[in-house]
Amino acid sequence: MAQLKAKNNYIGIFSLLLLCLFIYSFISCGIEEVFYLNPPTISYNTPTYDTTDYTAKYVAFRTEENQDDGGAYTFDGTAVYYKIYSNYSTMVTRNSAIESVNTTSNSSSAATKVIDTYGYKPLGSLSASGKSLGSPLISDEGENRSVYIRLSTYGDYASFTANEFSPKILIGTNSNSEETPEYIPMRNGNAKSFDFGRSSSEGFDTSVATVPTSDDDDVVYSSSSGTWYVDMYAIGVGHDSSFTQYYSLVLHLGAIPIVQGESN
Repeated sequence: MAQLKAKNNYIGIFSLLLLCLFIYSFISCGIEEVFYLNPPTISYNTPTYDTTDYTAKYVAFRTEENQDDGGAYTFDGTAVYYKIYSNYSTMVTRNSAIESVNTTSNSSSAATKVIDTYGYKPLGSLSASGKSLGSPLISDEGENRSVYIRLSTYGDYASFTANEFSPKILIGTNSNSEETPEYIPMRNGNAKSFDFGRSSSEGFDTSVATVPTSDDDDVVYSSSSGTWYVDMYAIGVGHDSSFTQYYSLVLHLGAIPIVQGESN
């Protein structure tokens, strides 16, 4: 009788352990592991839709590459996303919606709005030899760096390499570098520039310096006065062992107004 009672106790304990294991497995399987990427947080120059001074029509920020991944995920670098608007009021409304969810508690909701909801495109790049910086635009080097981006040419294209205000992407250097920039910013796909409507008489390839249209996937078009607004965000990008992509909070870099066909 005593042996039967002991046996029943063992069975009860074993059943309880199995039940606990089942409950733990059920709960843990339902928990999605979320990795937090540190976002870029410092913007050195943030132009707005009403910026008229051509010397201020650039964005500058610092990457955040000191990421403690602990081997759980890989930080890939910092991407820059842009969208071209024909009307700044639409852009400002979207900026507010993005900023409203740009909090730690909302995780990557702001990045999702930028990329998926509003269809911002990754900024392209091109060197004289036809090379690109790739994706993300600023790859991880394990050290925070400064980034300077000027989208369009001030003056004639023929002299832009010697022009401090030429289109350029400078990484880890200052904006006053006299070196010829290796890369210039391009629209998504690297086939079009941001010198909207500039003429061949100024030395521009008019097949590249095209005016945005309502059919372009990087454009939000309502009506145009000839001024376009290029809105930009910087976002940290990473992936886990299954190559699921993760995004940081977003840093609004500003909006650069570009008047089509004009040298400023």
